[in-house]
Formats: sequence, C-alpha cells, structure tokens
Amino acid sequence: MTKPGSGKRSSVMAMFQFEDDISFLFPYINAVAQKAELYDTPALIRFVYKDVYCVVYPERCIASPFSDREEAKKFRESLVEYLNGILQKKDEIIPKFKVFKKIAVTDILRLLPKTNCKKCGFQSCVAFAAMLSKQQVQPAACPHIGRPLSEQVTYPVYDDQGNPVSSVTLDVDQSNYKQAALSSKSGNPISENSIETANESLAEPLSKREIEVLAMMGKGLTNPEISEALFISPHTVKSHVVHIFNKLGVSQRTQAVVWAARNQLI
Repeated sequence: MTKPGSGKRSSVMAMFQFEDDISFLFPYINAVAQKAELYDTPALIRFVYKDVYCVVYPERCIASPFSDREEAKKFRESLVEYLNGILQKKDEIIPKFKVFKKIAVTDILRLLPKTNCKKCGFQSCVAFAAMLSKQQVQPAACPHIGRPLSEQVTYPVYDDQGNPVSSVTLDVDQSNYKQAALSSKSGNPISENSIETANESLAEPLSKREIEVLAMMGKGLTNPEISEALFISPHTVKSHVVHIFNKLGVSQRTQAVVWAARNQLI
C-alpha cells in the first residue's frame, strides 16, 4: 500500500490469525497499550506497538506499516509475545472497559471560545478540539469550558471466577472531589485530618479496607503482596483496587498513589 506524503514508495500491511478468540483480553490491552482505542461494534481494539499501528479483532490482527514480508513476520512474533505478557500479568492489571467514541471536531468547537488563547497548551482551539475528539486530552484543560451537565462512572461486573463479564454505568456528581483536588494542587495547607476530609468529599467514600489497600499500593506492593499482607484472596484485592480507581476517578495505580500522597495517607 502507499501513503500520500510519506516519502516512501510503498509499504506492507500484514494480517494474521490467532489460534483462539482473545476478545476477553481487550480491556487489559486497553489499560496498558499505547494510544489504545476500544470499540464494541464491531469488537476490536486499536493501539500502537513498536511504532506499528495494530487493529486487533477477536481472532485476527491487521498491522502496518512494514518495509517487507520478513519485517512483518518478526513483528508478528513480537506482538504475540507482548499479548501473552499481558495475559500472564492480567491479574495485576486493572481492566479498562471504556469504549472509544470519537466526537466530531466541529461539535467540540462549539464548546470553545475560538480565541486561540493557548491556555490549554495548544496553539489553537481547533488543535485542542482535534486532540479532545481523540480523547488525548481532558476537557478541563480548557479554562473556558463550563461544568458538565452530568458525569458518569463505569463499574466492571465480574463472574464467580473473577472474570469481567459486563459493566454498569452510573451518573454521579464528583464536583466536591474535584474541588478538593484543586485546593491541593493550589498549594493550600493540608490539615491533619486531610485524608478523612478528602475521603468524605468523594461521591462515594473509600471503605476502611480500601484505604488500607491504597496505603499499601503507595508503598509499592503488588496485588499478590497485598493479598498476603492482609490475608485476603488476590481476587478480593483486585476488586478493592477496581473500587478505589472508580471512586477516585482514575485509571492507573500511579494516579491513585498521587491522590493518597496529597492527602497524607502515605
């Protein structure tokens, strides 16, 4: 295939089949892969691996670009190894069920002042809108966007074996939590009972056990290590971590630990 303006005469696109349906792995890939985009209709996930664009369906993958067939073969082996690595560590990964829904740039521009003030970090409102449509930035990066009419959180639903089977989305109001986070960022002094205050400001406060798990996450403990320390099953630890992420409105352990550090939990 050829790509206009690429400077190359041509490149190779590869397609190969998997031996099994790997759609169960999509939420885990979505949580760790670079530039991941999860779709539900049809079921697929896009991401970038080693500068190669991959579109993975339940039983096959399409990837490009490659200079020749041999390069494609080597990449196939590397990608399968990468996916198997995610499979082996999936008990330590919080699955991300968020489905990518691209919004038209023209619709987003209607929310923006169109003054190109650059306060968002981009040179123009159009550039910011383009990145927001790809979910590469947060709306709050633009100081001119008002408060949303509603906010949502999505909770995963697991079967008896601890495998994700579906999700439930609820409307919430996290304005109190966001205000507490802004106060922390602004450098305002934190009181001695800041963790209690911050916890109470959440739309749904952390339980005592979840605070214990979060504190151990802050010390760098893995899920199996937390399981051993608290004498609970790895599945229970994983459920606690998922609940912590959802309550704090984050998607990574680092973000949760930052929240804990700001509120003097660790």
